[in-house]
Amino acid sequence: MENSPAVRIVYDFPVAGHLCTDGAVRYIKMARRAGLTQPQGVCPTCQIIFQYQKPQRSKVRHFGENGATHF
Repeated sequence: MENSPAVRIVYDFPVAGHLCTDGAVRYIKMARRAGLTQPQGVCPTCQIIFQYQKPQRSKVRHFGENGATHF
């Protein structure tokens, strides 16, 4: 069985931070590459692929002083 690199979905753009396998915090720059619909970045040390996904609006109505809103 082939070891395929892990893919993590992140909601940080244009840079995502993660705790690498060597214990250091690394910041991965996201870039939109040809043929891809979402920006991606790869950690040079642990080869984990980070794929950006735009956050969805909340489906829960939040009530505040200005009435009901969605975040």
